[in-house]
Amino acid sequence: MTTELAVEAAAFLEAFLRIPSLSGQEAAAVEWLCTRMTELGYQAAPDEAGNAVGVRGSGSRELMLLGHIDTVPGRIPVRQMDGLLYGRGAVDAKGPLAAFVLAGARAALPPGIRLTVVGAVEEEVMSSRGANWLVEHHSRPDAVIIGEPSGWDGVVLGYKGSVAIEYRIVRPSAHAAGPSTTAAEDAVAFWNALVSWCDEQNAGRTRAFDCVTPTLLSIVTNGDGLTEQAWLRANLRLPPDFPPERAVAVAQRLAGAGEVVVTVNAAGFRVDKRSPLVSAFLSAIRELGGEPKLKVKTGTSDMNIVGPAWGCPIVAYGPGDSRLDHTPNEHIAIDEFLRGIAVLQRAIERIAAQIVGGRWGDES
Repeated sequence: MTTELAVEAAAFLEAFLRIPSLSGQEAAAVEWLCTRMTELGYQAAPDEAGNAVGVRGSGSRELMLLGHIDTVPGRIPVRQMDGLLYGRGAVDAKGPLAAFVLAGARAALPPGIRLTVVGAVEEEVMSSRGANWLVEHHSRPDAVIIGEPSGWDGVVLGYKGSVAIEYRIVRPSAHAAGPSTTAAEDAVAFWNALVSWCDEQNAGRTRAFDCVTPTLLSIVTNGDGLTEQAWLRANLRLPPDFPPERAVAVAQRLAGAGEVVVTVNAAGFRVDKRSPLVSAFLSAIRELGGEPKLKVKTGTSDMNIVGPAWGCPIVAYGPGDSRLDHTPNEHIAIDEFLRGIAVLQRAIERIAAQIVGGRWGDES
């Protein structure tokens, strides 16, 4: 990549980061991205869900690059310093999405294939609105690349599933010296029972990706002198072999006198490393001097939504260090971003040629 193109790419991402796009508030960023995609040669417009969608090429075959445009809260001043670009979304996941757009614009596409780039809305919240809308309204692509940070030399094969748990108990107030438990104690007892159950499920499992992982997000208590209440919010991360319905049933059983609401985000999902997408990325990374790394992630992404629904070859890829996701120090190395664009351009060209050339399997 020439120096001029490198400067333009960094400026593109910096401008993108300067537009806030919290989940549910993505419209301004979607409008900006559609305008820029149009300037880069895409046919671009928001879809009915509010996703930013850009298309290059034409034909009956389709390669989709599915990133997300929303971010978690937390304002981080956007700035470049010492080769690093700071800003909310630099890693998760405007950086990967910007790399999709720029690589897709530069890729040479053979006749007969469409390259679709999507900046999905509401990935960072339980609704996954953008991805779910695509599953319901968009025909199955031939292959999908999910835009999440893998590192420029990494490829992600799978993500854990996720369920959200809300526990609430209301009981008559009682003297603290009496024999009755308090609402706060009941909430803590529920949490401890949930953790113990997770420990039982994890017996013999050594990798974090294979374990059921509980996280306590918040606990609040109050009272008015007549009643006392306690609320608890938690999350369970589930491996691909663990049905979310099982976690729902257990949470309801452990609630006792309390009330529990469990919301399933998605089941865990993983692809086989022999996927043709994986091979294309491994080759592209090696061509640029990297030693490829195959990864699985303990978080959840839109791969969990579209992967099982479409059943086509799918992986996740994107520049950036995922350890910086959601942190107050979120940033991406500009060199990492540029390498990611170069890998993606090579991978897109190889995958597109294989799809239209008839050398493409349906395994996922």
